[in-house]
Amino acid sequence: MDLVVLAWLAFQLTGSPFMVGLAAFARSAPMMLLGPWSGLVADRVSRGHVVLITQSLGFGTGLALCALFGSGRGAYWPLVGLEVVFGVAWALDFPARRTALYALVGPRRVAAAVSLETVSMQLAKIAGPVIAGIGLARLGPAPCFAAIALLYALGLSVSVGLAPRMGRGASPVSGSAIAKLVAGGRAAWHEPTVRAVLVITVFMNVLLFPYQSLLAVFAREVLDAGPAWLGALVAADGLGSLLGALAIASGRGFMPHRRIFAGAVIVAPVALGALAASRARWLSIAILLVMGLVESGFATMQSTLVLLSARDEQRGGAMGILSACIGTQPIGTLWLGFLATTIGIAPAMGVNSAAAGAAIAPIAIALWRRGGQAGTG
Repeated sequence: MDLVVLAWLAFQLTGSPFMVGLAAFARSAPMMLLGPWSGLVADRVSRGHVVLITQSLGFGTGLALCALFGSGRGAYWPLVGLEVVFGVAWALDFPARRTALYALVGPRRVAAAVSLETVSMQLAKIAGPVIAGIGLARLGPAPCFAAIALLYALGLSVSVGLAPRMGRGASPVSGSAIAKLVAGGRAAWHEPTVRAVLVITVFMNVLLFPYQSLLAVFAREVLDAGPAWLGALVAADGLGSLLGALAIASGRGFMPHRRIFAGAVIVAPVALGALAASRARWLSIAILLVMGLVESGFATMQSTLVLLSARDEQRGGAMGILSACIGTQPIGTLWLGFLATTIGIAPAMGVNSAAAGAAIAPIAIALWRRGGQAGTG
């Protein structure tokens, strides 16, 4: 809901694709800047406490945005400033929540657990954009932000009971935080599969995923559609991701983690190129459904491969490094916003799809060839 409302409001308030990209940059930049440090936090303190803090931050920020736009004083820069707080909450939450999953289920069931978490996220990604689109069209932004605050309040109430079961990080060890970051980064880089995952994650987030932040521009300028159709476009992506996550979660026995990951990242740029060429609303929805399917395979196996490769005392740190790679998306969002302002959103998406395919394919093909068996290796 938040991402749809943010993109629509940023474009409505400024009329500039670049300013939409800048807003998305501010929303996502904390993941890039804080990711490794939040991974260290997940390795050292109660993960349950971290989740309680992030849910509280989200609740307070949603209320502040509701009050801002409900009072009629909503403007671009206050919106961006409060969205940064949402970004900080997400940056802190990601490593703590994923390592908590590993602590709850262990290595044998971690792929299924991450898939089920993806299912819950994609259910929200289907419903949230539709609600946001209808809410923006009929009620305005303030009720949308009120609904976001309510959902964070529900998450906080659930987390209070769940927190004691999420486990604690390892006991503190000697050495500086920077030394731990360097050691964790070196260990991750020397593992071939993890290195491939990290490099591909950067390319996916810089060249492919920024299209999500500019779907509002694509909907208005290419499809001539309003916020309700924008919600439908984002929901189609979510439905595809849901179907993919359900398929992975229901898998039994042998699961070629590397091949699922490699196949997904090879198909994704092709799907983005097809979306860039589309001029029909329903065709765009169908393409985004396929895009969601492959994004689910990428996202689920991305975390699974890293979790399976890391040692117990470094698992949170490894997820922090992964979150920093995920956090490079704001760079790509700024680039796509600039390119869209210069040549148009559809050609810009086409350029990115070609660049993503050229950068990712050689690494993914090598990973596919090594990936006949489950696990990491």
